Amino acid sequence: MGIGKGLSECFAREQANLILADLPEQKDLLEAWASELQKTYRIKTWTFYRDLTESDGPEQLYQQVVQTVPEVHVLVNNAGLCWFGRFSEMPMEKLNTMILLNCLASAKLSRLFLPAMIERNEGGILNVSSVSAFQSVPKLGLYAATKALTQSLTEAIQAELPRGSKVVITAMNPPFTRTNLINDAGVPLDFIPVKMSLMNVEEVTASGVNAFIRGKERYVPGLLNKITYLGVSKFLPHSLLKRLTQLLSHRISDFIPARVMTFFSSLKSK
Repeated sequence: MGIGKGLSECFAREQANLILADLPEQKDLLEAWASELQKTYRIKTWTFYRDLTESDGPEQLYQQVVQTVPEVHVLVNNAGLCWFGRFSEMPMEKLNTMILLNCLASAKLSRLFLPAMIERNEGGILNVSSVSAFQSVPKLGLYAATKALTQSLTEAIQAELPRGSKVVITAMNPPFTRTNLINDAGVPLDFIPVKMSLMNVEEVTASGVNAFIRGKERYVPGLLNKITYLGVSKFLPHSLLKRLTQLLSHRISDFIPARVMTFFSSLKSK
């Protein structure tokens, strides 16, 4: 679903055969999606089901995949979890699951699939990071921290590749995107960072896959997002960036009374 579904269709349009993985409870939905991609784009698909937060989940998925499809040319690390709220109030179960899925699972899968790519001198890894990787984000603190790990690890792997390697390692940094991830995390739609950068799945995934194909090491979709997260946040003094982030990490309703918001909403609906 969400960005993962969008990415799979973008690769299918490029005539890539697809290995699709999801949780066991998503089997019916994934089988239907795999069938639709096969019919629409005339490609092959394979489906696998594994909970990547299990202690050996990534290893089990890897073994299942390579026993069926010996050569995997591209790995897309997209699975992720988000939660909105104060860190001091975060359920411990959510904290544990987010670190296992956002950090450990993607790191393990990269470690497992990468050596064969280096040996063949072909292929690549597309890690779905986030614009939140570039600075701390109050109310999304742990999520932003996990994406900072993804960003740092991606760039370290890039630097470790043999000189002249044709293997591509890309970090894609989407802004807030209209997906179930945002809804399930409880992120309010008037959260200022959402209002500043919300994009749809097709905008994010189509340009992201194109950037990966072109061999870009880091890609932030959208001109405004590039300016904000690769420009402004990079050159502002840390203390100023921290204060600005604290200011922006609020809901619009924290500053504007609800009755005023309701009034303007009613005008817009007319």
